[in-house]
Parts: sequence; C-alpha cells; structure tokens
Amino acid sequence: MKYILTLCSALFFLSATAQEVSGQYDKIGRFNQGVAIVWRNGHCGLLAQGGKEIVKPTYDKISGFGKDGIAYTWNQGLVGLINMQGKVIVPNIYGSISAFNGSFAITRKNGLAGMINKQGKVLIENKYEDIKLDRNGMIRAVKDGKEVILDMKD
Repeated sequence: MKYILTLCSALFFLSATAQEVSGQYDKIGRFNQGVAIVWRNGHCGLLAQGGKEIVKPTYDKISGFGKDGIAYTWNQGLVGLINMQGKVIVPNIYGSISAFNGSFAITRKNGLAGMINKQGKVLIENKYEDIKLDRNGMIRAVKDGKEVILDMKD
C-alpha cells in the first residue's frame, strides 16, 4: 500500500510540473545518448533531452551518433560531421566520407580521395584516385593510375 501511495504521489508531481518545451517541431526522434534528431519544414536539427535546441533544423539529413559521439550530416548533396554538442567537425564539403577505420576516414571530393581524422583535420588532401588503409596501417593510394604508398608524418 505504501508503494502504491508513493507511486501515485510521484505521478501526480510529474504531471503537475510537466512543461511543453518542444512544440515547434514536426517530428522528434528517439533520444540516444541524451540527443534526438528533430525535423521542421523538411530539415533536421538536434535537441538535447532537456529540450534545449543544440542545432537548428538546417540539414537535409543527420545520421545517428556513433559511440564516438560523431554524426554525419548532409546538406545539398554534400556530407560533413558534427559532434553531440552541435559543433561542426567537418563542414558539408565532401561528396562522401567513409566510416571511420580507427581514427581515419576516407573522403571524396570532386571524385578524388583524401583522408581526415576524427577531429576533422585533413591528413591527406583530396588528390588521389583511390586510397586504401591496409590492416597493418599502411596507406596505399592511386595517382595517375599508379599505386603509391603514403607515409603519414605530422
């Protein structure tokens, strides 16, 4: 009986203090890691669990966030990256960005391949026909139809 009274009191308290904080969206996705994708007028943005808008709905599409807290964004056919705080890691300038292999992702821009890290730093400019990362960490690229091995030095 004590449990039921406690439960009823809690429900009454929650219903008496609830506020609508997000009525401005056409759709609100499920919250994952405290963040939800929201839609308004055909564009996507991000909403924090407390109702604070993190990113205004300006993107055509936003992927879910990975364990690393990074999501892909698309705008006008170009892809970029943002973090869970809404900070743009990579602006929407690439034709594609691969899934990260460790800390690296292959980018494509104007048909040419390059490489970035999870902080958005360009490690290899987009000037190769193809780039592949071997299992042992070696980076192979194709330029002018010939394969080359790239040495990553900071």
